[in-house]
Amino acid sequence: MNLHLPQYTASLEEIQASPNNQRLVKKWQNGLELVNMGETTRQVYKCLRNLNRQQINPRSRFEMMEQLKPMVRLVLKHLNKHLHGVTFPLLGKSAQIIKLNHAVLLEAAVAYKHVVHDSAAKGGKIDQKSLMIATHRAMRYLEESVACNAAIYRTDPTSTWHDIHRLQGFAEHSQFADTMVVDKDYATIEGSTISDVFKQACLLAMTQPLRLRSGESDNLRTYFESAVHLASFTKKLIPDSNGRVHVVSLKSSEPPAFIPLADITTFSNLRGFDLTRLISTLNDIADSSGDAPVKAGFSKVQLEPQLIRRLINTWSTEEKRRFSRVSTNRGIVAAIGLHRIISAIHDDLQPEFTREELFVGSNISTPSDARLSDQLYHTGNDSFAPQTHSDLSTFDPTYRNDIMLGGEIASSPAQKTGQPDTWLDWQVTNTGAAGYGLEWKKETPSLARVGELMALREKEYNIHHWRIGITRWIKNPNDGGLQIGVQLIAPRALVVSVDSIANRNQSETMPIEALMLPGMKTIEQPPSILVPNQFFTLGDILEISMLGKKLRIELNSLGESPSFYSQFFYRSSTVKEETVKSREEFEDLWSRL
Repeated sequence: MNLHLPQYTASLEEIQASPNNQRLVKKWQNGLELVNMGETTRQVYKCLRNLNRQQINPRSRFEMMEQLKPMVRLVLKHLNKHLHGVTFPLLGKSAQIIKLNHAVLLEAAVAYKHVVHDSAAKGGKIDQKSLMIATHRAMRYLEESVACNAAIYRTDPTSTWHDIHRLQGFAEHSQFADTMVVDKDYATIEGSTISDVFKQACLLAMTQPLRLRSGESDNLRTYFESAVHLASFTKKLIPDSNGRVHVVSLKSSEPPAFIPLADITTFSNLRGFDLTRLISTLNDIADSSGDAPVKAGFSKVQLEPQLIRRLINTWSTEEKRRFSRVSTNRGIVAAIGLHRIISAIHDDLQPEFTREELFVGSNISTPSDARLSDQLYHTGNDSFAPQTHSDLSTFDPTYRNDIMLGGEIASSPAQKTGQPDTWLDWQVTNTGAAGYGLEWKKETPSLARVGELMALREKEYNIHHWRIGITRWIKNPNDGGLQIGVQLIAPRALVVSVDSIANRNQSETMPIEALMLPGMKTIEQPPSILVPNQFFTLGDILEISMLGKKLRIELNSLGESPSFYSQFFYRSSTVKEETVKSREEFEDLWSRL
């Protein structure tokens, strides 16, 4: 049986110093100082590593690992406490803890893989039940390493998937892949089969973890614990309506793929996933919950409806890049997060105006203001929309061969000493009409996170423009740095002031600054406004000030809505006076007299 295992290279001194039988393991564990978890973690890792490099018969190794299992779980639980809320790229202590956590998982998996390998290849004396449990334990630790990498936006080494596939194939050959194994370490269940663990690892890989928002991979992993029975796993490949199939090869070193059935040339050792029941169940959950987080069925895990819809879209459609990318290597200034973007634009485009002068009560009227207002928006009797929908091809950062806003809209801002704190220096690795590939090489937190807004400052003919995008994926390589993909959603943005909600009383402090975006035909996106999260809701009629003008818009549909901002699409609106009139002192009394 071919598994990735270390050679037996332990020295005589290491063998004599390690607890390599059950009696010594018990004595060694009793001597651990649990009040000092740092030292305990060091001792447990060192013990696992030494034992994995010693030749021990499968029965003894299995029994020792079962003795050590609670202590290994305690160490992993302690390490995981340090990983909540980490920023990327991983730096300093966080990077070291992640590395140690992964090392402990792999060493624990190696111990059980030794049991399986030596029993299968060398005919070690171990009963079938213990062999099944050892296979299950090895698979569980490998699945946990996959989940750990998913949570930190890191791809799995090919050795991990190689061994996962071989263990599943061995379990099927030994006819215990579908036998229940008790495991108290689950969050929502008390046991699973080897095939269940295999499916759980594959389902998580099929979610495209690099595109998940912070914490979502952990929630999905917990949900899959009890939902794996909804995903069929068979030798028969069942394509979807588009002729595509989720498939994995037990002879490969790759995670599952979503490919056309017609492209498959050999069907040996292939396994297919039918997600019809799982998708149907998730659809029902999302449809019944509106936009509120829900506990997803039997697993009692709270899933956001938007996450469910994104997940179903990932499983049901093949993502094709509509625009080509061109490799490059240049610097670019960016701002991350709605509030920082607004501050960055203020520091750049309107340095000579105070916010009060730019918005409410402003009597300033300059040619630059008039041209910008006319080009971004026009107002009619009942309309408030961009004059023209922008086309992505008109602001392709690859070629940059025309001025995005047409004529001269503003003079270049005066040179300042130093760069505003909201401006961050990134490196562009590739560009296309739809977005950017960026890289962060500094030894400081980047502020980037999946789903977050990002504004990019591009210069064309000595005029700077802020292009608005959303971070769609993050990759956190082992060798440091950070890579992200940004999808552009607007070629420009206008900072506006939301002065009031015209059709209801509000408890929020007004005015609130927001970003107004033009529509784009290329991605079929109407005009929208970006606002802080949880301030507004569908149906709100907002009174907006921009460039000395007041406008009213009605929020009629919701776009992107992570926890840190909301995107609303809107239409022009008029407000009836009676909807906002103040109540008289005795208003409720008149009808009763």
